[in-house]
Amino acid sequence: MPNAYLIIIGDEILSGRTQDTNSYYLAQRLNEIGISVCCIVTIGDNRLTIEETLKNALEMCDIVITSGGLGPTPDDHTIISVANVLKRKLILEESILKKVERYFQQQNQIMSELATKQALIPQGSIILDNPAGQAPGLILKMNKKTLILLPGVSEELQKIFETGVIPYLSENYDLQPPISLIIRTTNLSEMIIVDKISDILKNYRGLSVSYLPSIIGVDIRITNIKDKKTTNNIQKEIYTILKPYVYGFNKDKIEEVIGNLCRKKQLTLSIAESCTGGLISDKITNIAGSSEYFIGGAVLYSNKLKTLIAEVKRETLRKFGAVSQETVLEMAVGIRQKFGTDIGLSVSGIAGPSGATKEKPVGLVYIGIASPKRMKAEKYIFSGNRQMIKIKAAMSALDLLRRTLEEL
Repeated sequence: MPNAYLIIIGDEILSGRTQDTNSYYLAQRLNEIGISVCCIVTIGDNRLTIEETLKNALEMCDIVITSGGLGPTPDDHTIISVANVLKRKLILEESILKKVERYFQQQNQIMSELATKQALIPQGSIILDNPAGQAPGLILKMNKKTLILLPGVSEELQKIFETGVIPYLSENYDLQPPISLIIRTTNLSEMIIVDKISDILKNYRGLSVSYLPSIIGVDIRITNIKDKKTTNNIQKEIYTILKPYVYGFNKDKIEEVIGNLCRKKQLTLSIAESCTGGLISDKITNIAGSSEYFIGGAVLYSNKLKTLIAEVKRETLRKFGAVSQETVLEMAVGIRQKFGTDIGLSVSGIAGPSGATKEKPVGLVYIGIASPKRMKAEKYIFSGNRQMIKIKAAMSALDLLRRTLEEL
């Protein structure tokens, strides 16, 4: 299996001003197509650092991929650094220059002399079109090594990688994508998952198992599987043990699973959110075609709106408070009736850092649901900061919705 070395370039990443999503994407996609990642480094916009890192990477790995530093500004040093390391001349590529010129014409702007820098590339480069920006991707081949230069903007990098890099790698390397399985869980800790499925995994030799915890749950990634029959058996056995907590497999997203269930069962949905501030509705509407089943939602942050829109009784709020089982049940029923949907989902909680009491701590969240068959409320106490609590609450609400849909 060929291996790859990833170099993420940018002072903005080292300073924390910009989050690095490119290494995550590249590592995931490379492993999926059968290329192992042996090293990922993040470095600043410094020519000497870039050149030294490139030399080390080309000695270590078959494929070296850089992200960033392809722009026209004085702090973009990747192209000149590559030319120095490979001892290649920089040439002016007319096709790139014309694309840059067209861009400035379309923007009714005068092209800066700096922009010409984007058309300078190391001699012998294979040019990969950038459908989302100006700087193209470049591939340079030397002996048995391949150097791939990609822009730092995530959208541009991903489009170039999918349309240009993957076809090149598939044609020039003997790639054998590993048979793998990802089981996606939520509301269950990593340690409990290990305890529950360890006996199952002992029955299969040679497996590589990784537990990938995140703020929304734990993914179980199993690789080195012999064949699809074994994959199906492992998936069935683990699902049987963890069924209430499994919301999907491989690249499934919980909002996609919910959308498919709503369509299949021809059910409509409305949502009343308080502490999550619209995060649940945002997730639902990220799916194309969600208007088929999602009728609408309301962020009922104040008690006044909980009463006005979801018809929560004032007596309920006075007696039990906004963050209570009684309130979220009335919110779920009220939004369902108000919007005329099959299912009403609701959430109310204390995201913090203020607003807590001895009886109701920060992280306390109630989630309610009303369906044609029953009403239900669940209580959670989440840890973390305000944003983390909101995300966890939204995910748990989506999971309650998923489980309810599966029962209907």
